[in-house]
Amino acid sequence: MNKNEKVEFMNEVASSIINYLEGQKTIVEHALHAYDPNPLIDNDRDIRQMRELEAIKLRDRLNELSRHIAVVKAMYPLPKGISNGSGKKE
Repeated sequence: MNKNEKVEFMNEVASSIINYLEGQKTIVEHALHAYDPNPLIDNDRDIRQMRELEAIKLRDRLNELSRHIAVVKAMYPLPKGISNGSGKKE
């Protein structure tokens, strides 16, 4: 493998990792919407506390995924004009 092939391979790997992490982030974001305050469900104090704890865990997971995505992008910056895995061009 020459240098250009290695760089291209690493860009593909980074793009795949970013795609996966952003997909996971989307799943967690959708799950978090289920924990939006709901007066019909949140009448009971214990249920409300349990839902708040689960929402905190999901927000923490979102932050972790965002950090992982940022690290991959920092470690393997893609050349201009190449997709970063999110459908956006760098």
